[in-house]
Amino acid sequence: MPPRTRRNVWTLPDGDDTLLWYRQAVGELINNREISDPTSWIYMAAVHGTPPGITPPPGSAQFWDQCQHQSWFFLPWHRGYLAAFEAVLAKTIADLGGPDDWALPYWDYSEDLSINPNARLMPPAFREQNMANGTPNWLWSRRAQASNGDFGLDDSSVGLSALQFVPFTNTAAGAPSGFGGPVTGFNPGGGDNGALESLPHNRIHVRIGQPNGFMIDPRTAALDPIFWLHHCNIDRLWELWRNRGPQFQDPTAPTWLTGVAFDMHDGDGAPFTFTCDEMLDTTQVLHGYAYDTVPAALPPAAPGPTDEEIMMSAKTPDLVGATDGPIDLNDTVARGVLSVEPARSAAMMAEGIAPAQPNVYLNLENVTGTGTPADFEVFVDLPDDSVEPMRIGTLTTFGVARASDPNGPHGGNGLTQVYDITKAAQTLGLNSTSAKDIQVTFRREPRSAAAEGVPLGLEAITIDADGENSVQVGRISVYFEL
Repeated sequence: MPPRTRRNVWTLPDGDDTLLWYRQAVGELINNREISDPTSWIYMAAVHGTPPGITPPPGSAQFWDQCQHQSWFFLPWHRGYLAAFEAVLAKTIADLGGPDDWALPYWDYSEDLSINPNARLMPPAFREQNMANGTPNWLWSRRAQASNGDFGLDDSSVGLSALQFVPFTNTAAGAPSGFGGPVTGFNPGGGDNGALESLPHNRIHVRIGQPNGFMIDPRTAALDPIFWLHHCNIDRLWELWRNRGPQFQDPTAPTWLTGVAFDMHDGDGAPFTFTCDEMLDTTQVLHGYAYDTVPAALPPAAPGPTDEEIMMSAKTPDLVGATDGPIDLNDTVARGVLSVEPARSAAMMAEGIAPAQPNVYLNLENVTGTGTPADFEVFVDLPDDSVEPMRIGTLTTFGVARASDPNGPHGGNGLTQVYDITKAAQTLGLNSTSAKDIQVTFRREPRSAAAEGVPLGLEAITIDADGENSVQVGRISVYFEL
């Protein structure tokens, strides 16, 4: 069989039955398979994170709660996860009498609105709890309340600035972690996000899930059928990035290619193991698939630099300022002030090199929290000036409670967010010779109304929207890279 084709859900033609079969298959996996069955709905969702209220069946520890976040394994792990899920759905659909080439569609919420004015709206098939005839709609899930599929996805939620990042990863402390995420070992959450994971991945999770929907929490996110269309789009964006030119290259380090193996189940429920090197050609991942709108890769003009060469050439930013203590983000608006006191390096001073405008990175370190808090807009300015603060990005809170667990793999150190504020620094007059105080302002985004109702068969799984929701930034720091 040729590779399956994953298509844009908004371009499926009238009469297409892709979502009809998806709906039937989800109902089959929820209603007619025991939780101990690796092809059941809850079991496959629990591979991403163990839902609260669910007791893991015997033998599941090797497979459950394995999602890779804040890691350079984020993209290849989720690719294998998608392929395993798609294999189960495809076999289920074929067994129900459906087509034998069924493939997951993707939701391109970042599509130009002049091409598709509805791009940022959740497709109609996922919106209503029941069908017109009163039967359950198995594509509906517990989400934020939204009218006509409008979850408020604005430019800050669907932007594709991540595609501009050339390095896949970066190990320099204080600098952004590249397109794909920081170098880690097996990492189910905690630390710094790669650019694509921050935006649009995390933002979509929070906008759809807050305050008590399944998508807000890594432990429950994969229970929502829209999760899989969202991650198909993230996977597609990896392919777009890889095909932009010869400088956009995946890691070549053995520690990434084959250093960590991941365990899943295939369409028959049989265990299999994969490594990152097996995730590089989508047509060879299990049954094989391709996207309908990804152009062919450009041939490399010459072999690109190795990971070692990239690391050797990377500059190490200098820490030039940090807050003395944590900042609580429990009010609608919170602020932190820090002194930036840069100094030219000894080598520059010895060689008489004129000071240059550095690359400037602002770090929000050790972000911890509880519950399912909203995201925060982040601004910088000079204290007590008359200039409107400049927006530098969004602090995304997806996974913050999990990363704050003191019994977790990072001891509860939380998340880290890194912003390139070089342009803002120029406006503020931050350079390699000036010393200034800067102010960082956090404005909490409005929370959506709590969702009502629970999907049939998933009543035991809930998220408490009325519990404590707190966020704290352990330290704000600024780094210069000359």
